[in-house]
Amino acid sequence: MTCYVNSVRHTRRSARVTRFGAPETTLSNEPTNPRRIGHRARIRVTHASVGVTDVLARDGRYLLKPRTGFVPGYDFVGVLEELAPGASPNGLSPGQRVAGVLPRMGAHATEVRVNPALLAAVPDGLDSEVAATLPLDALTAYHALDQGPAGATQVLVQGAGGAVGSLAVQLARERGLAVFGTASARTGHTAESHGARVFDYRDPAWLDALSAELDGGVDLAIDHTGGTRVRRVVARHGRVVRTAFGDASALPRATTALRSLGTVARHLARPTERICSVPLWAMARPSEVGRTLDALLERCAHGRLSPPSPRVVPFTAYDEAVGLTRDQAPGTKVVLRMPPG
Repeated sequence: MTCYVNSVRHTRRSARVTRFGAPETTLSNEPTNPRRIGHRARIRVTHASVGVTDVLARDGRYLLKPRTGFVPGYDFVGVLEELAPGASPNGLSPGQRVAGVLPRMGAHATEVRVNPALLAAVPDGLDSEVAATLPLDALTAYHALDQGPAGATQVLVQGAGGAVGSLAVQLARERGLAVFGTASARTGHTAESHGARVFDYRDPAWLDALSAELDGGVDLAIDHTGGTRVRRVVARHGRVVRTAFGDASALPRATTALRSLGTVARHLARPTERICSVPLWAMARPSEVGRTLDALLERCAHGRLSPPSPRVVPFTAYDEAVGLTRDQAPGTKVVLRMPPG
C-alpha cells in the first residue's frame, strides 16, 4: 500500500514560461491529481534556487528547453509528503525535510514528484534556505572533479568566484589539490578566500601568467566557457571538463550544441575532454546522485563546505528573483520561498 501524509486534492502553484524573453513569468494555479504515485515521491516544495540556467531557459537560450510551456528550476528543498513503501533506497520517510535535483526542469513549483533515489535528508542543523543553494551547483562541482584523471594534483577552475566555481575550489582543496582559478576583480576575492590562486580572466595575458607558474600544465581544467584556449595550460595527460558553454552570440543554443559536439569529438584527444551534466547524471545514476548530495549536505552542516549566502525572495516576486540572478552579488544565491501548495 502507499503511505500518505497529505494526499487530498489541492492546488499546485508554478512559474511557467509561456513566451521566451517575456518581462513577466506566468504564475499558474493547477489542480493536482491525488492518484497513487507508484514508485515516485511527492514533495511539498518550500524553497527552490534560481540560477543562471533558469535565466537562460526563460530567455530561450538553453539548449535543453527549445519550446515554451515549461516550469524552470532543477533543485529544491521541501517536505516529503508521500512515498510508496520500499520505494526509497536511502531510508527516508514521510514528514522529513529533503533536498533534491530533478533530471528535467520543474522545481519552481509548490509540488514535485521525483524518483526518491534522487533525494537526500536535510540535516537538522542546516536551514532550508541555505540547503536550497546547494544541490545543482554542489553536485556539478563534485561531478566535475570526479571526472578528472587519476592522480591529479593541480586543477584550474574557470569562474572560480561563481556559484559552481567557489564550491569546486573548496572541494578540490579538501582533496589536497593545488587550485588555480580565473575570476573577475568583482568575484576574485571569493575564490581567494577558499584557497585558489586567482587570475583575472579579463587580462589577455592570464594564460601566459598561469603557464609561467606551471611545470607541464594542470591535470584538470573545469571550464564553463566552451572555449579551446584553456587547453594551452592543460597537461597532455590531463583533462578538460566542460560544465557549460557560455556564449553571448545571437544563436546560443546552436553554439552550445556545436561546442558540445566538439567536446565529444575530443574525447580521445590529448588532453581529453568530458561534459559534466548533473541532469544526465541524475537520469543515469539516480542513487549515486542522492548519496553524493547527502554527503555534500552533511559537509555543509558540519562547516566543511561554505555555501553561498541565500538571498530569499517570495515566489510571488518571481520576476524580481530572475532580475537579481542576472546581476548576482558574489557569494550569494537567489532562493525562492514557496507558498503553501
